Amino acid sequence: MAGTDYIPREDANFSLWAQAFSNGISADPAKFMLTAAQASSIAGTVTNFVNALLVATTPETRTKGTVAAKVNARSICESLCRQYAIDIKNNEGITDEDKIDIGVRPINPDREPIDVPTTSPLINVLGNLPGTQTLRYADTTTPDSGARPFGASELQLFLAVTDTEDPSFSEAQFYGKFTRNPIEVDFTEDQDGKIATYYARWASPRGEVGPLSVPISFRIAA
Repeated sequence: MAGTDYIPREDANFSLWAQAFSNGISADPAKFMLTAAQASSIAGTVTNFVNALLVATTPETRTKGTVAAKVNARSICESLCRQYAIDIKNNEGITDEDKIDIGVRPINPDREPIDVPTTSPLINVLGNLPGTQTLRYADTTTPDSGARPFGASELQLFLAVTDTEDPSFSEAQFYGKFTRNPIEVDFTEDQDGKIATYYARWASPRGEVGPLSVPISFRIAA
């Protein structure tokens, strides 16, 4: 997922950026409102990419397989780093100096802000296999398109697993944030046969959120 922003497109430059990003966070996770476990997760994906890049660019070990492994490692690494970089960029409790030190461009106060959409997502269950459900999201204004509406940087998904139907939103837990379809939701064996209920909402790059979707429920396959 090569980007056109401050995250470099070329692998070599991205490697340098990712290592600086990870090292800065690992040195003091609390400064960036992160935990040591989150810093370790970032460091792990960066290390995997750096190692895969080395293997894929060394003549003696460069093969179609090692190049494919490098591409996959980059995708995982960049997705995770981008997710945390956006959170850090939009966190007003982190100084611009600290953001710049790890390669994150601070918010430009002169840029016109983009408001979060006032519409809500639509959630559909496309597949229901033992231990896994596959979801697709769309916007209420464009139900045939899987694209996010203007102003939405991500979809926030919430999940309630209950024995009865129609749980309230207060019973749902935050499951994750997503930027592309489809979404795979995994369940544990003790949840087999229970009812999964999903809520979702759009979020803007500044962390503002729109209205909740109409909940959709589906029994978990045993």
